[in-house]
Amino acid sequence: MTATPIVEVVPLRQKNDTAEVLLTRREDDDPNWPGMLHTPGTVVRASDAPGSYNDAFRRILDTELKSVELAGEPQFVETILHDGNRGMEDAKIYYVEVVGEPTEGTFYDANNLPSDTVKSQIGFIQSAVSRFLSSRSDTLQ
Repeated sequence: MTATPIVEVVPLRQKNDTAEVLLTRREDDDPNWPGMLHTPGTVVRASDAPGSYNDAFRRILDTELKSVELAGEPQFVETILHDGNRGMEDAKIYYVEVVGEPTEGTFYDANNLPSDTVKSQIGFIQSAVSRFLSSRSDTLQ
């Protein structure tokens, strides 16, 4: 048994003094989180090019985040080892700033996430929000 390597990207924007996170709904027939809200992510594949997570980012950007405009590149937040519904996951967490309005998914106040958000993602969403807001305040000084 091994931990599954995954990459998660938390799409964020600042609206007034509030951070908002873009969540999308999983399919109703999803085996692990049917119909639940989640952040974009992917399993790292053995066929991904070694040396970076560029292939994983490309899958996320080309599928789950294809309907939004991004203000920059994904920014590293943290690595966590956690137990999700699929078993143990070694997750690399990033955030990315979104500009404009998405055509897929909905922005939610990061301090008041819906009750049907995937529970194992709530902690790293909050970590991403903290890092995002900190980076924004650093650039304003």
